[in-house]
Amino acid sequence: MFQKTRSIASIFYDAYQLYTENFKQLFRASWPIAIIYALVFALATYLFISDLLPIVVTLPAFSATNWGAVLMASCLTLAAQLLFVLAALLLASTAFWACREHKTTGTVPRPAHWWGVWPGLWYIKVLWKSVCFLFRPGLRHFGTLFATFFITLLFTAVLTLFCELPAIIIGIANIKAYAGAAAGDPLGMPDYMGKLTFAAFVIAGFIQAYVHLITVFPFYYAYGSIDTLEKERKRIKL
Repeated sequence: MFQKTRSIASIFYDAYQLYTENFKQLFRASWPIAIIYALVFALATYLFISDLLPIVVTLPAFSATNWGAVLMASCLTLAAQLLFVLAALLLASTAFWACREHKTTGTVPRPAHWWGVWPGLWYIKVLWKSVCFLFRPGLRHFGTLFATFFITLLFTAVLTLFCELPAIIIGIANIKAYAGAAAGDPLGMPDYMGKLTFAAFVIAGFIQAYVHLITVFPFYYAYGSIDTLEKERKRIKL
């Protein structure tokens, strides 16, 4: 039932149903990529907290010779963030694969291998074609697209904050410790704090992967609704 006119409520209801009913297939297809996503997310966040943030916090006490450390930490953090964007695209490609299969066959098949479907960047072309399609008639359906985007963004932000709460608490503890060290206080953090921070962000990143994966499906049904309306409009013109 991809080709169907839907209200905003129906778009999100059907997206939720599609995601939950096929979660086993999606998990089997995406868990290796989700692990990579979680590791890269943890690396990017850890580098920011452990390397770049302490430098920024203590910057007033730095001499001119310390700017090399700032540049190095910034480059490493930026490189990790770019890797995270690539991992996020690879993760999203599993959702594009599921949408393509569902549009073609009406079902999401179970991957044949335990390591998943590994759809790779080929399915990013599906996203690109969909974006190009939505830009053409998008102005006529701006309300649908904006409502889908806003509700999805709000839903994702709330769930992401909830999933990352333990990791955020650890991150705040790091920030306060480094701020205190900049003021002359002892750092006062145990040696295992770095490992604990990294592990917390790995776990948060893995859960976050499946929170973010669901965001593709509302746009899949919004695409189907807009496509149906456009076909009906062209039929009426004829």
